[in-house]
Amino acid sequence: MRKAQLASIDLFIAITIFLLLATATIYTWNLYNRRLNENLEYEKMQLTAFQITDLLVKNPGHPDGWEDNPINVGVIGLAQDDRVLSQNKITAFANLDYNTTKERFNIEPYEYKFRIKTLSNSIIQESGQNFAGDTSIAIERYVLLNDETKIMEFTLWK
Repeated sequence: MRKAQLASIDLFIAITIFLLLATATIYTWNLYNRRLNENLEYEKMQLTAFQITDLLVKNPGHPDGWEDNPINVGVIGLAQDDRVLSQNKITAFANLDYNTTKERFNIEPYEYKFRIKTLSNSIIQESGQNFAGDTSIAIERYVLLNDETKIMEFTLWK
């Protein structure tokens, strides 16, 4: 009888240790899985922001002269030459509907803010939404605008 009681106590101790280890393993697995997913989302946002800034500063957009009729823009590009921006294209872009620009950039799940600043961080031009998210990526590119060096900033968040 005494041996049976010791065996059942050993069984309960073994089950308790197993449940504690299983719980710790599941918690750790979920923690690292969540961190991995957050990191993947951050890297996806970062890549998207880099691609959009490259498109804006290196591409004149499509169709040619889209700034004259911005409603029909297919690809938004602000460059008249590589990293040399056109003031007319910037103005046309700023006047476009926010949701239309998100659609053209293919960033519907995200929000964005676009700024042109001087080297002393004075804002010249701005469009988009104000930041209200958890994760954000801000990309700054040096560009020429009206023969002066400016900073183009594009912030993407979710």
